[in-house]
Amino acid sequence: MIRNILLSLLVLCAVTSAASAAEPTFSDRKANLAEFHAIRIGYGAGTVRIVIDLTRQVEFKESYAENPSRMIVDLQDTWLNPTVKREIELTSTVGKRIRIAQFNPTTVRVVIESMSATKLFYLPGGNSGQRLIIDLGNTNFKADPNFNKPDVDAQRERDLETQREIEREAQRERELEAQRERELESQRDRELQAQQERERQLQREQDERERELERRERELEKREQAQLELERRKKVQQEQERLERERLERERELEKREKELEKREQEQREKELKAQRDKEIREQREREKEIMEREKREKKERERLEKEQREREKKERKERERLEKERGKRDGKDTVAQPKPDESKVDEPTDELDRDLNTLTALKGRKIVIDPGHGGNDAGAIGPTGVMEKNVTLKVATELKRLLEAEGAQVILTRYDDSTVSPKGAAASDIEELGARCDVANRNNADIFISIHADAFTRPEARGTTGYYYSKGSGRGQQLADAIRRNLVEQLGTPSRGTQPCNFYVVKNTDMPATLIELGFISNKEEEQLLDSDEGVKRAAQGILDGIEDYFG
Repeated sequence: MIRNILLSLLVLCAVTSAASAAEPTFSDRKANLAEFHAIRIGYGAGTVRIVIDLTRQVEFKESYAENPSRMIVDLQDTWLNPTVKREIELTSTVGKRIRIAQFNPTTVRVVIESMSATKLFYLPGGNSGQRLIIDLGNTNFKADPNFNKPDVDAQRERDLETQREIEREAQRERELEAQRERELESQRDRELQAQQERERQLQREQDERERELERRERELEKREQAQLELERRKKVQQEQERLERERLERERELEKREKELEKREQEQREKELKAQRDKEIREQREREKEIMEREKREKKERERLEKEQREREKKERKERERLEKERGKRDGKDTVAQPKPDESKVDEPTDELDRDLNTLTALKGRKIVIDPGHGGNDAGAIGPTGVMEKNVTLKVATELKRLLEAEGAQVILTRYDDSTVSPKGAAASDIEELGARCDVANRNNADIFISIHADAFTRPEARGTTGYYYSKGSGRGQQLADAIRRNLVEQLGTPSRGTQPCNFYVVKNTDMPATLIELGFISNKEEEQLLDSDEGVKRAAQGILDGIEDYFG
């Protein structure tokens, strides 16, 4: 039965194909024609080039007509794409306009209003097929006397006539096409009726066998559905097992990575703790070494002062004995029992020595933390000639440390070289770095904390020295800032910008009186030069030392 159905369908297709082949449609004819799908105009010196894009090379006929002068080119076996512009005005003396139309079902006519010399030839068009080239104008060009004389009405009439001719031809083509379609449709209807009768007969013969086939097909479909359901369940189970294996594998991998990460973090913490302990041990050893050296210097100083004291006392005794002998000779009496009007003058060297000793030992035993601002990857402000704030503050802090230790003070710097203070180094945040500097002072129970900086501003004329203190502190920080600022201005000769309250982290989070000192403006060329010089560094350090001495009285 299936074979009979297939034979019937083949017969129907053959009849339909024969009917269709009896009268080809425009679409069928178009398949055998070249397509006129574009036209382009190019202008030269006294010439015009017309480029017609065709899907393939076709034969053409060239003719001429008068009133107005025009050249006619008929392209054989060609159809005109509706998107092509039908009329083109030329902006050249060698031609006036171009008109294009489907002259008949297989011919495209191109009318060029020009009597200039012409040259027609083909060029390969690449992906577009072929290009027909029409060159207008040469040295033998002869102008048409009437070419440039405008005759608007006549031209308009000619254009309308041409357009009407094109429209009539198109209308005839449409009517012919419609008639052919009607005839073809009538023939198809007759053939279709006969075919339908044959199909009804075949259908009656095949109904019974089809029902049997459908029954078998339903049974087969049920078996196939059952088989597909079984396979689907099996695939679902396999997919679930695969996903479960992957999940377990991911969990094992994640657990492994977590253990490795925890191990690395533990190793990193141990490494950081070890580095911190090593650093603290080194700092402790350095402090112990400094203390021992300072004690040796103090011992030598005490021995020197005691020796000077003994020599002065010896001189004083000799002086008193000499004075007593002179009085005894002058008065002839026992000088021991008489008052000694000049005795106070004799004692003056001793009082003066006591004052010298007090001055020399005013800073003795004081624990002072000096914080050279910035450092490491933080250069701080940079002056006009490239001087960096971190280098200036370290130089001044180092010189100040030397001067303070010579006075008997115990000095600790937050940094001794171009580095950061936080153990995290360059990875530390600003708060972590500043907190590490405060920790140095708090951990060592310092008496005072001094943070040294250099100011900067966008205006280069800004200059001067400033002292800062925590506005909510005990008041001792303000006294320290004011004393250092006064003496710095005196030593450096910079303008005073006063002692000002602030909320800076390092003066806010230290447990002792603290100040942040801006030596001067590194953005000012003169003050940059001063702070970068050896003399400027010494004067800045001396000014801070004088301020510390004033603060401790």
